Amino acid sequence: MTLDRTLAKEIKALGGDGSREAKFSLLKRLDAARKDLSTTKVRDTFNDALRTHGRAITAVCVAVTLDVRRDRLDYWEWHWALEVIALLPRSLTRSNLERAYIADGIHPTAICDYAGEFIKLTTEG
Repeated sequence: MTLDRTLAKEIKALGGDGSREAKFSLLKRLDAARKDLSTTKVRDTFNDALRTHGRAITAVCVAVTLDVRRDRLDYWEWHWALEVIALLPRSLTRSNLERAYIADGIHPTAICDYAGEFIKLTTEG
């Protein structure tokens, strides 16, 4: 499984110029996306959040959530999540990434419903 090349470029570009300001700008964007996605109505609002925050930021939130829930999801699409996380700037620490976790308050497997199509569309092969 490989990520769509366009999405991979978008994720790599999130690091900006690598400066401290670019890092904090990225964290601010991740916080905003997480806030919009962390609702029990995420099934209905996922596409709106995707349009608002963009594919790369949304992919990071979904990837971090999949990584945290991997045991509960029988590693469903975990390789996709690892590819997304691997493309992120090295300046983001594990605790920074935890800020992107989607706390939707619904069953952990619900992410398969609302993010499944997004993952399929951003995968090549």
